[in-house]
Amino acid sequence: PEDLAKLTKLQLLQLQSNRVTGMPEISILSETKYNRSSFVTDCGVPSAFEKALVCTNCTMCCNANDDCYPQEKTPVAKMGLNYSTFAVALFAAFIILCCLVSLFLH
Repeated sequence: PEDLAKLTKLQLLQLQSNRVTGMPEISILSETKYNRSSFVTDCGVPSAFEKALVCTNCTMCCNANDDCYPQEKTPVAKMGLNYSTFAVALFAAFIILCCLVSLFLH
């Protein structure tokens, strides 16, 4: 698949469900014509492979269950957090809220 990177006018590339094990280095494809499905691969989880594929430029990832989803940042990732940090912050906020409610009720 290395030669795919030489296709400079490529607008649509759908490689899902074909057991390709290496991802080509392709620049980001235009999302205007095909929206989120312009570059689709088997980079989803659970993976059909022993080691999940990594595709940084894919617009959509499909998993072993044939479920496909857009590869975009979650709201937590957009805030610059990972889920464990977010969970700790949420738990701390809950404890603080419980303490404040307890203070106001006494």
